[in-house]
Amino acid sequence: MIRFISVVLIIFAYGRSQVTENEENCPGSTVNNYILGPDGYTMQPTVYTGESPKQGKPGKRGAQGEPGLKGNKGTKGESGQADDTAEELQMLKDEVAEMKAKLGIYLTPPSCDYINRNEKTSGTYVISPDLRTVQPFSVYCNFTGETETIIEHDSMNEIQLTSCEPKKCYKRHIRYNVAMEQIVALIQRSSECRQFIKYRCIASLLLEGGYATWLSRDGTHMRYWGGATSQRNDYCACGETGTCVDSTKRCNCDKNSSPETSDEGFLTDKDTLPVTGLQFGDAGDPGEYGWHTLGPLVCTGRSV
Repeated sequence: MIRFISVVLIIFAYGRSQVTENEENCPGSTVNNYILGPDGYTMQPTVYTGESPKQGKPGKRGAQGEPGLKGNKGTKGESGQADDTAEELQMLKDEVAEMKAKLGIYLTPPSCDYINRNEKTSGTYVISPDLRTVQPFSVYCNFTGETETIIEHDSMNEIQLTSCEPKKCYKRHIRYNVAMEQIVALIQRSSECRQFIKYRCIASLLLEGGYATWLSRDGTHMRYWGGATSQRNDYCACGETGTCVDSTKRCNCDKNSSPETSDEGFLTDKDTLPVTGLQFGDAGDPGEYGWHTLGPLVCTGRSV
């Protein structure tokens, strides 16, 4: 019986609270409040005006309390900030390294002439004359005097002809230490290029009669010799200056007699350099000898 009455009172109180909440939305309505006293619940009606009750002035601020104890410093692992910073720094380093790997090639000078002017140590350097068509490659940079970009080959020393008599019977293929497309890129990027060539002879014809020739980079047989700036067929340097040992000849070796003599000079045509082959003859009979020398390709200046 007591439990039943309790449940009824709870339901009744809940219902009244719901009515009260609805009535509070209407100004001028009466709100019945139930107050628990010593003799049980008593009803106390209250008229709702719709105005919010006014708040009183705030009281005075109390005295400031004692400062709290200083907390312990967190470790790097506790805050996570130090670890995040280190991780971000490493990511930046990785990105920079990747960019250098991709773009570092563009920082490679096109030739020795583009290397820092403060650099005075001659030696091997990496250049890249044209990144669109060729890969970077190593050359020798000579900083003594005029800056020179030098490409060597496998026949730098003086070489004696093997015994051979017919025209162009002796053949020497010139192998460079870089690819031809790389050499051409350097030539095109340079203002001037040259290659020294020499034939030392004893009773051995050179150009007269077509006994000797040198091959251009595309394999064309060239019929003039180093130092002949006019590039006329069958001419050596002495033939252009009129200083050959035999004034009727255009090359010293074309006198075809003893004593020993030679023809030499620089080839300078950028459209045909470098020399890719040498061919000689008239060195098979007793007393006939020939020796050839071909220098490295040397390029200077800037074409663009």
